[in-house]
Amino acid sequence: MIMRIALVSKLWEETSSNSRGGTGSSVGQLANELVRRGHKVTIFGTANSNTRAKLVAVQPRPFRGDYSEIREYMNIAEAFKREKDFDIINTHVEHKACFFAPLVKTPTLVTIRYGEFFKHETELLRANKNLNFSANSQALKARLSFLRWRGHVYNGVDLDLFRFNDQPRDYLLFLGRISPQKGVDAAIRAAKRLKKKLIIAGKMVDEDAEFLQKKVIPHIDGKLIVYRGEVGLSAKIKLLQNAEAVLQPIQYFEACSNTIIEAMACGTPAVAFNKGSNRELILDKKTGFVVKNEAQMIAALKKISDIKRGDCRRRAEKLFSVERMADGYLALYKKIKKRK
Repeated sequence: MIMRIALVSKLWEETSSNSRGGTGSSVGQLANELVRRGHKVTIFGTANSNTRAKLVAVQPRPFRGDYSEIREYMNIAEAFKREKDFDIINTHVEHKACFFAPLVKTPTLVTIRYGEFFKHETELLRANKNLNFSANSQALKARLSFLRWRGHVYNGVDLDLFRFNDQPRDYLLFLGRISPQKGVDAAIRAAKRLKKKLIIAGKMVDEDAEFLQKKVIPHIDGKLIVYRGEVGLSAKIKLLQNAEAVLQPIQYFEACSNTIIEAMACGTPAVAFNKGSNRELILDKKTGFVVKNEAQMIAALKKISDIKRGDCRRRAEKLFSVERMADGYLALYKKIKKRK
């Protein structure tokens, strides 16, 4: 059955298969796969988004120091104003969809991709707990157990792009925003302790300036600790393919790490702190290591050669392909429409 599907994306990043943002990338890949299967898909996102779907945009480009809450809600409202054009509206804007979904008759799936909510945001979710919700991990479902979950669908990765490599080079990789929340300072300390080259790739922002000046920049020497800046898709894939391991010493709840999934697709194991869904994504001691602290991370890195890179790729193929992601969402759409 061909469906008319609205996908409401975030305005913090463009929506495309090669977006640097996790939501933009996941929604972009989902849109492309749904269109490939013949469904009629409309994306509500930034004007520079690039997918096979029809695009409706109120914001020319992602927010860069010019955040507008009004624009965010205008983007969401555009989808719900057109409710009669769709068989289902699937939002990927966290709690904000709760203001709109109860007002329309068209079935709505509210996808939650994030685990850290403030008091009033949580209150909003609780007040609308009987809407149709989906998560991108079981850990997120458990964290917000009061919601009416219809299921969970992991983020997907394009396995044709993130190709397997069984011959890594001699370096570790930290990929993500260079911030205290992501734990880049822990990655630096571990690399220096092991005397292992660490390549850091990601954006630095002004709000983290004090942390960067104290904990990151003084250690960047271009030899042992190398900073590559924010990299594009091609460069990111090469870094992932050739790394011995990806470090994810995150300090907060991570609902579903695209970096871990993309690394495994390339055959690269991840060493991650036991936060959020990391223990769910990584098969501990089989496709990487899930650790509690820096000491355990260092110990795990000493054993990283025990991990078979082929096992990492096979796990990605089994659980985290774009096709698997599309299958999951289509199953949820049909379930929700059936219960209308």
